[in-house]
Amino acid sequence: MTVLIAQNTKDKIILAADTGLFRFSSQIHCSNHKMQYKILTVNDITFSSCGRYAEQINFGIFCLIRKPESANILGIQRFFIDFGKWLREQCLSERGDLQNNYFFVFDKKLFHFQDAGIQEILEDDYATDGAGYKEAYMAMYLSKSPKEAIDLTVQMNVWTSGEAQIVQINK
Repeated sequence: MTVLIAQNTKDKIILAADTGLFRFSSQIHCSNHKMQYKILTVNDITFSSCGRYAEQINFGIFCLIRKPESANILGIQRFFIDFGKWLREQCLSERGDLQNNYFFVFDKKLFHFQDAGIQEILEDDYATDGAGYKEAYMAMYLSKSPKEAIDLTVQMNVWTSGEAQIVQINK
């Protein structure tokens, strides 16, 4: 379980996440496990993900070998469709269905992949995702910074934990 925040401001894109990693009945803090962060940058693509950790890591591998054909809704949607096909071809997913949700930054544009569809998050807007999305959205609505919103969500939601991880991309 997790909480993710994506904010698109005039001069930067901010991705934020907690660092708790829940697996079955156990909880692990990513800050204690190097390289297990929820926000990754690979091949000029920065993304965060909530859902299955294995899918997130495989998405990182996919981003090493491919890039979207364009930084618009259709180009990013096709990129995620290709990722599902790649998962199936690699025998990593029986049907190629993507189970995770993603915040995705490419070519200084911010997108949200959720429920198998893409939405662009425009300037002066934000979105939240994961188990703590309601608490994070409330904090952002109350004009908290993404870091403050993550910290508050961790205090309020049992399925989020750890420190805030923040990545800023200048436009």
